[in-house]
Amino acid sequence: MFQKLRAFADLGRTQGITTTASVVIVGALTSTAAVEWYHILYFTVLSIFAHMALNTHIALGDVKLDSQSYVPSKNPILNGIITKNEAKNFFYAGTLSCIILTFIPFFLYYDIYAIIFMFLCFIPSYGSLIWYGWKGKKYVLSYDFSFCISYSFFVLFGVFAVNGLPTVYTWIFIGIVIFAATAFAQWENGLKDVDADRSDGVRSLAVLTSVKNNEKLHLKHPYFIYGCILKIGFLIFCFIAYLNFNNEYSLYYLLFILFFGIPSQAFILYRFLVKSKPTDHRKSILLDVPFSGILGYSIIIGYKGIIPFLLLILYLIIGYIIGSTFQYNAEFKFSRFSKHKNL
Repeated sequence: MFQKLRAFADLGRTQGITTTASVVIVGALTSTAAVEWYHILYFTVLSIFAHMALNTHIALGDVKLDSQSYVPSKNPILNGIITKNEAKNFFYAGTLSCIILTFIPFFLYYDIYAIIFMFLCFIPSYGSLIWYGWKGKKYVLSYDFSFCISYSFFVLFGVFAVNGLPTVYTWIFIGIVIFAATAFAQWENGLKDVDADRSDGVRSLAVLTSVKNNEKLHLKHPYFIYGCILKIGFLIFCFIAYLNFNNEYSLYYLLFILFFGIPSQAFILYRFLVKSKPTDHRKSILLDVPFSGILGYSIIIGYKGIIPFLLLILYLIIGYIIGSTFQYNAEFKFSRFSKHKNL
């Protein structure tokens, strides 16, 4: 029983639950409304069900693809610990739970327009990843940008879930989410899994630009140029945030961009030029998550101050520790590199 629970944690990628939750939390923090502790609890519970259900749905569609990847053990359906029917039932139960949770504001004092906009944001946010896990990978641009759609609407969901309205920081954060948290994440994953994707008919930009596993990118490669554009776009939105800072942290934030933001993003791109093994790519992705997360979330300092930012980083760290503790054979887990050198 315990083995199956850990397998569901692997399948649902529990290490990333608070990362998903942080997107909607920052959306709320950038709104015109105040964010209370019960909002954080609500977003966390909703993200538990949404994150695990959708990752399970995606894993179901990736059974053939994962069997040809360098880490087939990341999908516990392949080794029979979880059956396809169990995974489908888990997805259905998680989806139903998410729908029920979106009804909670009906029983509170929320403005009816905020509730309507919540539902209008939830549908494309959740639905775009259902599409991605079903057939989305087989269509050009759908592989690379379905997560952009999902997370952008999840940011707006957070705005309306606290009965607020978007601000300029909301739109800046959506730009950051598009360039850093979703598009570049797919750029990394598309590079890491390109051979398996190609064999399964996936139409990612990595496949279309003839990338191959275990071959280093080079400066003139179109896929590397595309990655540079994504990172530059990310940094531009961070700079736009700096231009909107109106508190005592403005100068410090500019220095932060110059001496942490630009070097950290350049370092990640550099690793993809000099590293070629999928395992090395996975290490680069694990490094990119905290680098880009700290930089991207730091924009709220200009609107809410430094305390909410520090609490959010603490929330992410604690969430990763708890989520990864439940896992055993997950692909993205720092301890994998010390315990399983060959993976």
